[in-house]
Amino acid sequence: MLPGDHPLAGKQELALADLEGEAWLRYADPGPDDVPIRTVEEKFERVAAGTSITLVPASIAEQYSRPGITYVPVPDAEPDQVFLAWETSRRSPLVAAFAQAARSLS
Repeated sequence: MLPGDHPLAGKQELALADLEGEAWLRYADPGPDDVPIRTVEEKFERVAAGTSITLVPASIAEQYSRPGITYVPVPDAEPDQVFLAWETSRRSPLVAAFAQAARSLS
Protein backbone atom coordinates (compact mmCIF):
# COMPACT_ATOMS: atom_id res chain seq x y z
CA MET A 1 0.00 0.00 0.00
CA LEU A 2 1.53 3.26 -1.17
CA PRO A 3 0.38 6.86 -1.22
CA GLY A 4 -1.18 7.54 -4.61
CA ASP A 5 1.48 10.10 -5.48
CA HIS A 6 4.43 7.89 -4.46
CA PRO A 7 7.13 7.58 -7.19
CA LEU A 8 6.65 3.77 -7.26
CA ALA A 9 2.84 3.90 -7.36
CA GLY A 10 2.59 3.36 -11.12
CA LYS A 11 4.70 0.18 -11.26
CA GLN A 12 3.20 -3.20 -12.20
CA GLU A 13 5.04 -4.90 -9.33
CA LEU A 14 7.86 -4.22 -6.89
CA ALA A 15 10.61 -6.14 -5.13
CA LEU A 16 11.40 -5.61 -1.46
CA ALA A 17 14.71 -4.10 -2.56
CA ASP A 18 12.73 -1.35 -4.37
CA LEU A 19 11.29 -0.34 -0.99
CA GLU A 20 14.59 -0.04 0.86
CA GLY A 21 14.82 3.20 2.80
CA GLU A 22 11.05 3.77 2.84
CA ALA A 23 9.21 4.65 6.06
CA TRP A 24 7.32 1.48 6.99
CA LEU A 25 4.15 1.37 9.03
CA ARG A 26 3.18 -1.72 11.01
CA TYR A 27 0.55 -2.39 13.65
CA ALA A 28 3.11 -2.55 16.45
CA ASP A 29 4.84 0.70 15.47
CA PRO A 30 3.68 4.00 16.91
CA GLY A 31 2.55 6.57 14.41
CA PRO A 32 3.87 10.11 14.01
CA ASP A 33 1.82 11.20 17.02
CA ASP A 34 2.96 8.17 19.07
CA VAL A 35 -0.46 6.51 18.89
CA PRO A 36 -0.30 2.79 18.10
CA ILE A 37 -1.94 1.68 14.87
CA ARG A 38 -4.79 -0.69 15.75
CA THR A 39 -6.93 -1.00 12.63
CA VAL A 40 -6.50 -1.24 8.89
CA GLU A 41 -8.47 2.03 8.61
CA GLU A 42 -5.76 3.77 10.63
CA LYS A 43 -3.19 2.35 8.21
CA PHE A 44 -5.19 3.80 5.31
CA GLU A 45 -5.15 7.21 6.95
CA ARG A 46 -1.39 7.19 7.54
CA VAL A 47 -0.54 5.92 4.06
CA ALA A 48 -2.93 8.36 2.36
CA ALA A 49 -1.31 11.17 4.36
CA GLY A 50 2.02 10.19 2.76
CA THR A 51 3.78 9.42 6.05
CA SER A 52 4.59 5.78 5.29
CA ILE A 53 4.04 2.63 3.25
CA THR A 54 3.01 -0.83 4.39
CA LEU A 55 2.45 -4.36 3.18
CA VAL A 56 -1.11 -5.66 3.29
CA PRO A 57 -2.62 -8.98 2.24
CA ALA A 58 -3.89 -9.28 -1.32
CA SER A 59 -7.40 -9.59 0.12
CA ILE A 60 -7.15 -6.02 1.48
CA ALA A 61 -6.03 -4.73 -1.92
CA GLU A 62 -8.92 -6.55 -3.59
CA GLN A 63 -11.61 -5.40 -1.14
CA TYR A 64 -10.64 -1.85 -0.19
CA SER A 65 -10.16 1.08 -2.48
CA ARG A 66 -9.61 4.57 -1.21
CA PRO A 67 -8.60 7.87 -2.77
CA GLY A 68 -4.95 8.65 -2.16
CA ILE A 69 -3.87 5.01 -1.89
CA THR A 70 -2.59 2.57 -4.48
CA TYR A 71 -1.58 -1.07 -4.25
CA VAL A 72 1.39 -2.62 -6.02
CA PRO A 73 2.18 -6.35 -5.66
CA VAL A 74 5.47 -7.32 -3.97
CA PRO A 75 5.94 -10.98 -4.98
CA ASP A 76 9.11 -11.54 -2.92
CA ALA A 77 7.53 -10.38 0.37
CA GLU A 78 7.48 -12.99 3.11
CA PRO A 79 4.04 -14.40 3.92
CA ASP A 80 2.57 -12.91 7.06
CA GLN A 81 1.32 -14.98 9.97
CA VAL A 82 -1.92 -14.52 11.84
CA PHE A 83 -2.25 -15.77 15.39
CA LEU A 84 -5.43 -16.55 17.24
CA ALA A 85 -5.46 -16.27 21.03
CA TRP A 86 -8.10 -16.29 23.72
CA GLU A 87 -8.27 -16.60 27.48
CA THR A 88 -7.98 -20.22 28.64
CA SER A 89 -10.90 -19.61 31.00
CA ARG A 90 -13.22 -18.92 28.04
CA ARG A 91 -15.14 -22.08 27.30
CA SER A 92 -17.56 -20.66 24.75
CA PRO A 93 -18.64 -23.11 22.04
CA LEU A 94 -18.46 -20.21 19.58
CA VAL A 95 -14.78 -19.60 20.40
CA ALA A 96 -14.04 -23.32 20.06
CA ALA A 97 -15.87 -23.50 16.71
CA PHE A 98 -14.07 -20.42 15.41
CA ALA A 99 -10.68 -21.82 16.47
CA GLN A 100 -11.47 -25.12 14.75
CA ALA A 101 -12.51 -23.32 11.57
CA ALA A 102 -9.29 -21.28 11.63
CA ARG A 103 -7.18 -24.44 12.11
CA SER A 104 -8.87 -26.08 9.13
CA LEU A 105 -7.68 -23.21 6.89
CA SER A 106 -4.00 -23.48 7.78
